[in-house]
Amino acid sequence: MQVSRISGGISNLLVKLQPPPPLQPVAVKVFGDKTELLIDREAEKGTLLRLNSVGFGAPVVGLFGNGRIEQFLIAKTLTPDEMADPRFVPHIARRLRAFHDLQLGDMPAAAGTTLPTSACTSAPGPATATASSVPPETGSPTSPSGSDSGSNCRTMTSQWDTIYAWLAMAEGLSFPQDPAKQAAYDKVDFGGMRSELAALREMCERVGSPRVFCHNDLLSGNILVVQHGEQQQQQGQGQQQQAQGLEVPSSPQQQQQEEEEEGTQARAAAVDGADQEQACTSGASSSSADDVLQGGELQFIDFEYSCYGIRGFDLGNHFNEYAGFDCDYGRFPTPQQQKLFFRHYLEPGELRALAHEHLRSSSSRSQPASTTPPAAAVTDAGAAAAVAAATLPSEADLGAAEEAVLDRLVSEACVYALVSHAYWGVWSFIQARYSPIEFDYMDYSGLRWGEYHRRKQEFFALVDRHFPK
Repeated sequence: MQVSRISGGISNLLVKLQPPPPLQPVAVKVFGDKTELLIDREAEKGTLLRLNSVGFGAPVVGLFGNGRIEQFLIAKTLTPDEMADPRFVPHIARRLRAFHDLQLGDMPAAAGTTLPTSACTSAPGPATATASSVPPETGSPTSPSGSDSGSNCRTMTSQWDTIYAWLAMAEGLSFPQDPAKQAAYDKVDFGGMRSELAALREMCERVGSPRVFCHNDLLSGNILVVQHGEQQQQQGQGQQQQAQGLEVPSSPQQQQQEEEEEGTQARAAAVDGADQEQACTSGASSSSADDVLQGGELQFIDFEYSCYGIRGFDLGNHFNEYAGFDCDYGRFPTPQQQKLFFRHYLEPGELRALAHEHLRSSSSRSQPASTTPPAAAVTDAGAAAAVAAATLPSEADLGAAEEAVLDRLVSEACVYALVSHAYWGVWSFIQARYSPIEFDYMDYSGLRWGEYHRRKQEFFALVDRHFPK
């Protein structure tokens, strides 16, 4: 039996076990100390088993008290560059749409397992009572391409509940063994954060983002290209252990890992925003988009923070991760880059259908009752056809309406990108207290809240423009 550590695991221990042939290798994951404060492990287990049953994640082959055993995958982990690459974006967008369309509440549990109620949220156990004092976000089933997929969940929760739960936990922290951290913590204005969250939530509710099953941590390290069959064998011969179940819960920890020399490979994280926007505008050929996976399958991993929640959060959080391991939020995708993503996120024909819906809605709000007789009331067949044709929107009108639909999706993602900053900004306080990783989480929280304030007015203005009161 050969045992080797898999590079990438920094909050959990992740090793590869290679038994003698013909047995297949497996990956063994042992949960890190105190991670249960942020992650409901029972919920994660139930969620992962169900996701396995519909083709998401590394297949689980065994469970034990503080970890699990997964099938070892030969795969390539995407870099931030690749995640933003217009050749990869269509694959990621379609895969995320499939993830969002999951209705786990209707599925039978995997053999021998049951899905606990807590699987509806990733909020940690100690925060349950606190979260209940916050009105749950139900979303809107009428938002573009949305459905109230969370209605089958036993409790109606969302990322908002998690933020408020973590915030309540963070407000009670202390750092008796670290005066520097305590001094930084003492400067935190938690009351101001609560005020910001209230205003942000009010703005988000205008968008009416639907409830879907969200990943909540879709950074490049959690997106794999998995090879199968002969491709897997060929890749495995020349590839070191990589990618399987990378345990990277957030960008700062990935950044810390990249700075470590042992067991870590440096990855490029620079994205030229201007070049990316130009590429998104011109588009990539379908053949190159198909070839980019080299016959492999795009796969998501690490569902520790997954739950039924608000679609906009998953979109905004994913776009925040374009910042890469060095947290350069200047790489946040432009509207054109986001629109490329959404054109592939929407199902074929869905954008045109939403454009028709947008035109009907806009017409009913802004135009007086028409004096033109309906086609059915015109007795002359030719005149009836002319009236019917006159009431149909032109291609120019439909094109403009499609842009309006995409603009609304961009606004949804951008305003919830602010929620993502708050989410990880509050998360960082708890990590600063309990994580064994030597990383300045207090500073990272300031970085996330700083970016929140830098983009707040810009993103609020998008909501005002595309979702007026």
